[in-house]
Amino acid sequence: MYRGTTPTHKFCFGTTDPNNFKEILITYVQNDTIVLEKRKEDLVITSEDVTSGEEIVTHYRATITLTQEEANAFSRDPVGTVSVQLRAIDYEGNVMASNKMRFSVLDVLNDEVLE
Repeated sequence: MYRGTTPTHKFCFGTTDPNNFKEILITYVQNDTIVLEKRKEDLVITSEDVTSGEEIVTHYRATITLTQEEANAFSRDPVGTVSVQLRAIDYEGNVMASNKMRFSVLDVLNDEVLE
C-alpha cells in the first residue's frame, strides 16, 4: 500500500453472506498500535453467482477504500508493516476472526492530499 493514495482492500467471505453478521470490525495495526478501524457500515458488500458443477453458488466479497488521509496515517518507517484482521459477530453471539494479513507501507515523494 502506498501512503497518500486511496487503496481498496478486498475481503472474500466465500459463501457466507456478510450481511448476516450483526457487526464486522476490521482493525489495522502498525508498531503494536491500532491506527485505523472500520466497521460493517464502511464496507461495500457484493455477491457473484458461480457455477460449480451443476450447482450455482453465491460468493460474497466486501471491499473498503481508504481515504488519502487514512493511508497517510500509517508510518513511513521502512519496516512499516501493517497487520489487518477482520472480526465478526453473528446474531447468535458467535464471534469469528480471520487470519492476520500483513502488507508493507510504501512511501510517496509528496503525501499532500490531492483534491
